[in-house]
Amino acid sequence: MDRTKKEMIGIGIIGAGNFSSRHIEAIQKIPSLELKAICRRDAASLSILTDKYNLKGVTDYRELICDPEIGAVLIATPHHLHTKIALEAAAAGKHILLEKPMASTYSDCKAIHEASVKSGVKLMIGQVAQFSPSFIAAKTAIASGEIGEIYMVKASSISFWKHGDRKDWHLKKVSGGGYLLTVAIHQLDALCALIPSDVSSVYAKMTNAFHEDEVEDGGVIMLGFKNGQKASLHYSGFKNGVNDICIDFNGSTGSLKIDNTKGTFLGKDQNYQLLPDSYSEDWMNEALVNQWEEFSKAIMEDREPIASGGLTLKAMEVLFAAFDSAATGAPIRLH
Repeated sequence: MDRTKKEMIGIGIIGAGNFSSRHIEAIQKIPSLELKAICRRDAASLSILTDKYNLKGVTDYRELICDPEIGAVLIATPHHLHTKIALEAAAAGKHILLEKPMASTYSDCKAIHEASVKSGVKLMIGQVAQFSPSFIAAKTAIASGEIGEIYMVKASSISFWKHGDRKDWHLKKVSGGGYLLTVAIHQLDALCALIPSDVSSVYAKMTNAFHEDEVEDGGVIMLGFKNGQKASLHYSGFKNGVNDICIDFNGSTGSLKIDNTKGTFLGKDQNYQLLPDSYSEDWMNEALVNQWEEFSKAIMEDREPIASGGLTLKAMEVLFAAFDSAATGAPIRLH
């Protein structure tokens, strides 16, 4: 059944960069959403998108925040700009889908979460990997006890770092750059989301061995959980190599391997079996549609979304504790 315009949620996109076409096309597949306008400071680049998708375009994000026809915004700007825009959007009563990372400091993450709670708006963080077919299949398998009690988990995020789409601000500390905040955050977030316990300790080593930039391009993070489980994240942005982005779970009755590009595999008796519906050749676009659908439902059903601001805040505390540990050389205890 088609929804009337009055029933639909008006969406504004703030920060219509290289990834925006995927968001636009995902939004257009959700019957309850109507994309009203997009914002980009570069007028020439903005014009290309508005012409292609027949959309209204603005160069000042405040026009979207003040627009009464827009009920929710996607904030997809450079990392260091997230906080100011998110706080203004929350104050204006707009629901927020905020691209990862939530912010470039833990205090800013807390401020954004608290502002959303105070204003009564939904805050969802764009941890899109949580909506991929492989992640959903893994979450279901773990919850149903397919691998029993989880003992050890190893996550890897090894990929080409300075590819053609890499922006200068990704390589500067002041703008919230670095491989962990930009890429490996997906695997760290997945560990926090899939392991049924809070992190109690963080120990990390980081390096910029591959590139002469001020931000890190690799590291190892070891996590201890309150229930005694252990996990590690190995990440590296190489100059030349082969991508390896996956998570391996070892449980009391089996193992599980998550790989967005191949699916999720259940390991039993020395054999891996691909779980049903865990693989999609077009997994990223499918995940984006799932993400936008969840955001829409959370607003309409007046409930917290998956990857909510509150849940993601816990993962961000772990991430920034890793930076602190790497800087001091000591483990960090979380309470």
